[in-house]
Amino acid sequence: MLHVANKYNEMIKVYKYKIKPTDDQKLFLSQFFGCSRFIYNWGLELKTSSYKESGKSSTYNELSKKLTILKKNDEFKWLNDCPCVVLQQSLRNLENAFTSFFRKKSKYPCFKSKKNHRNSAKFILSVYFDFEKWLVKVPKLGWIKLCKNRKFNASICRQGTTTISMDKCNTYWITVIVDDLQPKQPKTKVVRETAVGVDLGIKHFAILSDGTKYPNPKYYENKQKEITHLTKALRRTKVGSHRHEKARLALAKSYRKISNQRNDMIHKITTDLVKRFDTICLEDLNIEGMLKNKHLAKSIQSASWGEFIRQIQYKSEIFGKNVLFIGQFDPSSKLCHCCGYLKKDLTLSDRDWTCPRCGTHHDRDVNAAINIRNISFEKQNLIGI
Repeated sequence: MLHVANKYNEMIKVYKYKIKPTDDQKLFLSQFFGCSRFIYNWGLELKTSSYKESGKSSTYNELSKKLTILKKNDEFKWLNDCPCVVLQQSLRNLENAFTSFFRKKSKYPCFKSKKNHRNSAKFILSVYFDFEKWLVKVPKLGWIKLCKNRKFNASICRQGTTTISMDKCNTYWITVIVDDLQPKQPKTKVVRETAVGVDLGIKHFAILSDGTKYPNPKYYENKQKEITHLTKALRRTKVGSHRHEKARLALAKSYRKISNQRNDMIHKITTDLVKRFDTICLEDLNIEGMLKNKHLAKSIQSASWGEFIRQIQYKSEIFGKNVLFIGQFDPSSKLCHCCGYLKKDLTLSDRDWTCPRCGTHHDRDVNAAINIRNISFEKQNLIGI
């Protein structure tokens, strides 16, 4: 379950459940996924061509009107087998993609391929949950078996968009956004005594300013041989054959296990931090830029620092805690937290060092975590995220 905050000072929760559709329902879902992908590509082509011809891009309302006409065309009557809300939400996703592009948060939207595209269909205000029988009712599909998990009060909570998706392991999931209409927990006071600095690393996943070190299990690296073996086995098969699908599933399940293990570890660490400390101080890392370093890219990607920061941010909203960031160019590792001496010649291979001014011996990572906390409490950095 995921929590995020909205502008009305209420908590938005995201619940995810595994579903078990019948064989007939799987065929319908496959059709829904295909229709959603087709309409997205159709809308993208219209918006792109419209901009090239007139300098203006088609709006959602214009595309929605054209979609109604398209569905009446005999050649595209098969679109009527899919709920209209799925097609409309696909156009909404396209509009959001362009909004993100114009705000320079992502690249120009690209066409979705049948092979690499994530299969999903989005619904709104048309999916009903029955947690007594653990069933979910989907338009044109009927009731689908729902695997037991944490439930919400469907009679009280305000339900938002619902997305049904299929992962690479051919497992079906349903994700629902829920507003519980409960106000957010008030923020705690930002004080140094209840704050902690966190330095993210590779040898140790996270190092705290109090000296605590969370180990990095390196799940991906430990399964590297298995992944290499499964990848070679997949390459030896013929695309489209039964053996190819079997090998592909084995590889996908191996990757999913790594992802689940890593997410479980990060959830345990982030929950422990937000429960123990009132203020968590982090470094505003340029993770995208760091991934360009060919020597560290695999280790950084395996550690999943971005997911750690994301979880810290939304969990701090749940527990009413604070998150402070320092700039990525602040000298957290090279600065002596005792006297302020700056050791400019410190390299990544130096895991500990002694300050030539005050003689204090530093553990590189612990010293960095202490500096992250100290710099965060400078007046210009007291900004909660």
